[in-house]
Amino acid sequence: MKNLLKSKAVKVAAFGSAVMGSASVFAADHSEAINAAVADGTTNYTAIITGLITVAAIGFAIGMIVSKLRN
Repeated sequence: MKNLLKSKAVKVAAFGSAVMGSASVFAADHSEAINAAVADGTTNYTAIITGLITVAAIGFAIGMIVSKLRN
């Protein structure tokens, strides 16, 4: 009985390792898509920060002009 279980365990382990090995061969490489998404995110983040700084500068300038006109 023990010999039968040992031989079956070896076969199951061999089959499992073969299946796992072949699964890694079929795995898709998504590194290009990830890198493109990171680049798009960086571009969007830069645009948002630039826009916020521009709006803050314009608001500050208008505030200074209005305060000078009141005096």
